[in-house]
Amino acid sequence: MGQLVVEPTIEGYAGASTGGSSWHAACAAGGVTQGSTLAITLNRWTSDNVVNQWTQNYRGFMGFNTAPLPDGCTIDSAFLTLRGYDKKNDFVDTPALAVVEATLLGHADIAIQDYQTAGTVLFSNSIAYASWAASDQVFTFTPAGLAYISKTGYTDLCICEVNYDIADRLDPGNHDPTWISSKVMYMRWVGTGDSPKPYLTINYTDAPVAGEGNGAYFARKVAWQGF
Repeated sequence: MGQLVVEPTIEGYAGASTGGSSWHAACAAGGVTQGSTLAITLNRWTSDNVVNQWTQNYRGFMGFNTAPLPDGCTIDSAFLTLRGYDKKNDFVDTPALAVVEATLLGHADIAIQDYQTAGTVLFSNSIAYASWAASDQVFTFTPAGLAYISKTGYTDLCICEVNYDIADRLDPGNHDPTWISSKVMYMRWVGTGDSPKPYLTINYTDAPVAGEGNGAYFARKVAWQGF
């Protein structure tokens, strides 16, 4: 068994600031704002003062260098830990966050284009707004999430809202938050510009050496570890 614990090389948010659009348009829009290496990072949406119009939708992004994982290892479990900071919900809705895939434009800065790369397949459990607190928030990876982790380069992730953002992209136009004029929802966490930083924990099993049976491999591991 081995373990890799790694902090993001880049972390922040990308968001659509529409000036007023339908919820679906805000979810599908290209990103027009971003922030990186911040003390506080967030997932957020805001409503317009025009009925059923929305002005912002932000998604969180992170890139981890997971190339140190041994080639051929089996990834057994993985956990993304964020330190919750605070939250606000002026609406009657029930937001939740989960981990999905992303394809970052680069690993020096979050780009506005990253907004549109957020996936829709959940790679972790979801954490509901009601449970979000100023403590460690742990996302446990699903089998799909474990299979996504790169052993040769970067593992890019998006922290995305599940019940309205992802739901709308899977079923457009049918998952709007309940509109109230000029209000905000956010769930915030401590970013890489402060401490404790986010981190990804990956537990893995080394691949057996070619030509060795399980017993020989176990004996070699025991001898190497000095037991």
